[in-house]
Amino acid sequence: MKSIEDLNSVPVRLCECDGKRTHDLELGEYVFPDNSIEQLPSFCIENEILGLDIYEEYQPALKTMESNENWTMFACYAGLIAKVSDGLYFYTFGDIDEAGENSYFVKSDIATLLDQLLEEWGPDAPPWREFLRSVGERGLPVGYEPGSLVDHKIFFPQLDEDGLSVGMSYNFEMHELHAALRSLKP
Repeated sequence: MKSIEDLNSVPVRLCECDGKRTHDLELGEYVFPDNSIEQLPSFCIENEILGLDIYEEYQPALKTMESNENWTMFACYAGLIAKVSDGLYFYTFGDIDEAGENSYFVKSDIATLLDQLLEEWGPDAPPWREFLRSVGERGLPVGYEPGSLVDHKIFFPQLDEDGLSVGMSYNFEMHELHAALRSLKP
């Protein structure tokens, strides 16, 4: 599988405003490997404009989250995919309170980014692939509030991981995402 850097992608930049930014999201020019140019936002650490802000600015597609009260330092890791426009997505993976070393604008399709996200979670994470495939087929667990962190047993009843909380939300109206979820291979 190709890494995100091997796709037609550009890393999300950090702004250099020193907190003097006047708008929430200021756009700048990004040049993609295929030489196309897009006007897209950057992170602003001083104003705490991070991945979740960019994710919510566009059309949120998928959010997966994990946290564990037994980790030495509190963190909530998230994988986020948002549709910027047809064929252009925002993708980030990492600590939700950080700017993220793994944040990109990517010209791709949602299925490729979904595979990338599952690779990011890796083999030591809960079985996200199987869970997301079941969400594509049957929807979210009954009574689950999308986007909230809950005990992992709600999503992964067979998993025994003390202190683990997980959460997710997805855009069930995004037909290409729904198809990608349903077609995930075990």
